[in-house]
Amino acid sequence: MRAKVHIVDCTIRDGGYLLDKNSDPEFITGIFQGLVDAGIDFMETGFLQSKVNGETLVYHNSKDVIKYLPKESKRTTYLGFCDNSRYSAEELDECDGKSFKWLRISFAKHEIVDSLAFCKAAKEKGYCVQFNPMDSINYTMEERAKLIEKVNEVKPAAFSIVDTFGAMYMTDLETIFRQFDSLLDKDIMIGLHSHDNLGLSCALAERMVELAQETEREICIDGSLFGMGRGAGNAKTELLADYLNKHCGTNYNVQVLLETIDKFIVPILDHVHWGYDLPMFICGTKHSHVDNVNHLKQTTDASITDIFNVIEILTPQQRTRYGAGYSKTDFSQLDMCFEKYKNRKE
Repeated sequence: MRAKVHIVDCTIRDGGYLLDKNSDPEFITGIFQGLVDAGIDFMETGFLQSKVNGETLVYHNSKDVIKYLPKESKRTTYLGFCDNSRYSAEELDECDGKSFKWLRISFAKHEIVDSLAFCKAAKEKGYCVQFNPMDSINYTMEERAKLIEKVNEVKPAAFSIVDTFGAMYMTDLETIFRQFDSLLDKDIMIGLHSHDNLGLSCALAERMVELAQETEREICIDGSLFGMGRGAGNAKTELLADYLNKHCGTNYNVQVLLETIDKFIVPILDHVHWGYDLPMFICGTKHSHVDNVNHLKQTTDASITDIFNVIEILTPQQRTRYGAGYSKTDFSQLDMCFEKYKNRKE
């Protein structure tokens, strides 16, 4: 028996960061139509947030999304997305089947309790929940085991391995997947969301497909058209579709994906940039948030080697910029480390 594998496309959401969450409506509807016509299983529709300031990709509830959706969804399932810290169950409307039926809830380690309550409430409102713990590699085996135990009690539709900082190697994926598969309720799908800082996103996805075939676990793997996403970007939807067509008996229309890329993504390449480069490699190998590297690039004359060495000085929490009480906009510690490094270098 072959495990069932799904593609989740994140072009509009993860790629939306590059467009300040405010892309042209024609771009949104064009991407959506292309993904539906190509037979992609799931597609993210944008951001659910408490604060909505008129950005085209930010919604207050599921009804705000409808204006962009194709008239026919065919075999594609729509997926809403929210960060636990930026949205709440109280703001979420009841699922009426007219918009996204799945809701992806992303959360940091210190938000587990609140996120589990959010997951439960979303299920009660009729949504299938995909539960995404940020930075899965940063959990110990014991911490992951405890989280999985709690997840089994709430029982979302899917639970993901999330490589937030593009720091995951093949051995990391294998360890985490096998732990997930051995402890997670068999009815819960396992997902994978990766970033391409180390150039491994598609390889990780293919390896997860192989692992799933060994255990017959249903899985979903995230990608975006041409890898469009913040920083190094993501696994590439068209490459995943081609691989699964050749090795897993799927029938995604790769030509339609290429036509969609050609029509909507190629025209923005002259002013929107993502993909592997040395700063993104530093983020991956040092397990660091992209904002740290971007801050150094924008405010200092640091070379690639300087950035590598300065990020090394930061504590693990300062590198990831996550944690209770830690401000993502406060770069004072990073600035201090840079000054200390520069003085020592001189």
